[in-house]
Amino acid sequence: MSQQKLPPEVQQTLAQYQAIRDSYLKIDAELKMIEAELSDIEHILETLKTVEGEPELYKMVGHILIKRTKNEVINELEERKEVLSVKKEKYKKQLEILEKQLRELESKLRDMLAKYGINVG
Repeated sequence: MSQQKLPPEVQQTLAQYQAIRDSYLKIDAELKMIEAELSDIEHILETLKTVEGEPELYKMVGHILIKRTKNEVINELEERKEVLSVKKEKYKKQLEILEKQLRELESKLRDMLAKYGINVG
């Protein structure tokens, strides 16, 4: 059955469901990017901690490279790791809330559709 033929209350609930689902997918994608960056940072930190002495390290800022000490790089990476870890936890909590809302709306939609005699697989 097309969305135009659905009762207005069902259309509204379906639109709400789709909006929440879109938010969920967006946050989930962001979370995956954060997790990938955290993994990269962990790998780099592990590598840097095994390197002895003062290697030549550079950080890209715009289109130029700036020389950094090993300790500066480690400190910057640790700070970035901390910020990303906080974001990761925030996104995980948001996903839990959105997932709960999606389940509730899905149940509500099924009930509404059943009320109108529309069966959903």
